[in-house]
Amino acid sequence: MNLLKVLLTLVILFTITICTHANRDRMRFGKIDQSEIEMTVCPIDSNAGAVVLGAFGYTEFKITEKDIFTEFNRHVRIKIFNKESFEKGNFSIYLYKSRSGNEEKLMGLKGVVYNLKDGKLEKTKLKKDNIFKEELNSNHNVVKVAMPNIQEGSILELSYLIQSPYIYNLQNWRFQDDIPTLYSEYQVDVIEWYHYKNWTEGYIPIEKTQNTKRQKFSFRTEATINPGLGGANGGRVPARTVDFDAEVTQMTYTATNVPAFKNEPHITTPKDYLSSVQFELQSTRYPWDTYKNYTTDWQTLNKKLLDGQNFGLTLNNDGHLKDIAESIVAQSATPEQKACLAYEHINNKMVWDGTYRTQAGSSIRKAYNDSKGHSSDINLNLIALCRKIGLQADPVLVSTRDHGMVRPGLISLSQFNHVIAAVIIDDQRLLMDATDVNCPYNLLPANSLNGKGRLVIQGEGEWVDLYTQTAEKEMYMANLIMDNEFNLSGSLTYKADDYGAVQFRKKYNARENEESFITWLEEEIKDAKISDFKMENLDSLSQPVVFKANISLKNRINAAGDMAFLNPKVINRMVENIFKREERTYPVDYNYPIQKQFVIRITVPEGYAVDELPEKMAVALPNNAGKYVFVTATQGRTIQLTNQYHINQTIFPGTEYATLKKFNEMIVGKEAEQVVIKKI
Repeated sequence: MNLLKVLLTLVILFTITICTHANRDRMRFGKIDQSEIEMTVCPIDSNAGAVVLGAFGYTEFKITEKDIFTEFNRHVRIKIFNKESFEKGNFSIYLYKSRSGNEEKLMGLKGVVYNLKDGKLEKTKLKKDNIFKEELNSNHNVVKVAMPNIQEGSILELSYLIQSPYIYNLQNWRFQDDIPTLYSEYQVDVIEWYHYKNWTEGYIPIEKTQNTKRQKFSFRTEATINPGLGGANGGRVPARTVDFDAEVTQMTYTATNVPAFKNEPHITTPKDYLSSVQFELQSTRYPWDTYKNYTTDWQTLNKKLLDGQNFGLTLNNDGHLKDIAESIVAQSATPEQKACLAYEHINNKMVWDGTYRTQAGSSIRKAYNDSKGHSSDINLNLIALCRKIGLQADPVLVSTRDHGMVRPGLISLSQFNHVIAAVIIDDQRLLMDATDVNCPYNLLPANSLNGKGRLVIQGEGEWVDLYTQTAEKEMYMANLIMDNEFNLSGSLTYKADDYGAVQFRKKYNARENEESFITWLEEEIKDAKISDFKMENLDSLSQPVVFKANISLKNRINAAGDMAFLNPKVINRMVENIFKREERTYPVDYNYPIQKQFVIRITVPEGYAVDELPEKMAVALPNNAGKYVFVTATQGRTIQLTNQYHINQTIFPGTEYATLKKFNEMIVGKEAEQVVIKKI
């Protein structure tokens, strides 16, 4: 064995520091530029309440006699312009930990707030009283930092290091925030022993530079005593300096003048659209070990899950379902009836604790007997019950909307956080999720409608579409009479079906009781009083909800002499365009189609006549993506509004945002028009 091979074999006994450093000369801690002090407005967004002046990250590998780990350095500087942005001085630093006892460590935390006082720069340092450590869950601690003495015009500076034993999971980096960023840079130095897949996400351009070079490293061994060795030194091995070459790949990612990310309506979760760089370990080749490939395929991942105690094997632990399975079979004439009854039993029996999991907490039997559990406890029980009654049922891994979109090219369990049931009914796949008490068996909760899920079966498995063509359906019918004081009263009938019914039940169940729901509804409608109401099918999940009531409305009519002005859309009018930005690069995601219909009849008092009506409007989006119809007519003293609003296409790319925004602007304008009535 040659000397180099011996030294490399012994490398785990020594401490090595890989000495490639990030280019931090652009922003040194504590060195505040005069231009930053004098800045009173963000140079790329005059409306911004704060701006990230600079954000620098740097990851490097370190090796000790016992461990290989990474050190991640972060340094950020923020300028505050107004008090509404003081909350930018609150930071949360997440530290991963495992059941084995390994955990990430926070080191070198320091922070300073700079304020200009009497022409001099005043420094307020971060103290222990401003730092709080909490256990977030079994796998994460969080350190919360509250920067002190923040004022309008303050500059905040924070720096820290995270030491992590989890080399398979390099720190990712986000270039975009909800405030503008002037400059963001992340450098990762990887020694040749590791190979990572890396990719960027988001809609902001990120520049990448990569350099690879042979670099000389030095480490010094410690002196040791080996009693078995003779010689003049009596078995003593002296300390020595050892040099060796290794290849280092330096990847640097930069983004300049990054606009703030605005959380507009109809998105999944901001992290699906924020610009970032991600890393995943693919392989290792240590000098003292053989090549190891950490990438996998779906067949291997499926086998691991199906052979797992808290996933595939727990589905066989189904003895607790024997009695209910026999009862369902006895009551059912068709496979779909079986699936429906199985869903309703689990949905009614088990209470979801609000936590998403891909694998059972312990055993599905225990969760069933406790009548509560994670999402996986509930839906794995549903799968087991469906199998028990003779249906083909399999798990589908899901990433919920608030967890983020799945990347089909990434084979990793970590990108999923939920599991649902796929049941075959008459050669068609029925997807069921029994966590939501407001959903019928044939509709997935809105949070599960997120792109694609992965079917877990023996072999390769396949992707399953989680989109739906089932709509949120609502119909409003009102018959109202206007009195001489220009108040409106009459009857209201509201019918909600499919996702419309799900949303109604969700809103109803979020209130303490029926009375508080009516109070909330009156506030939603505004200046309304509801009486003599009744509801139909509230607890029949597969039926539309019907709400009937008497209603009185005030402040809907403006009188001026012999004239009065009435907006005929007295309920659920679109008063403003939810799309505010001039441009939007990321898509608009409605989750499911929308179908709303209104028929509103208003009878004016005797002695009045309709003088002017809004003109008819019918407008459609390209490719039948949506439509809007607004028609008013009169019959005697009665005004009738017929109104339809349909969104048929659930996802609109950023290139169609301007058209969609204009569509909404036209609706807002039309629904602001008024009927003119005149005294005769």
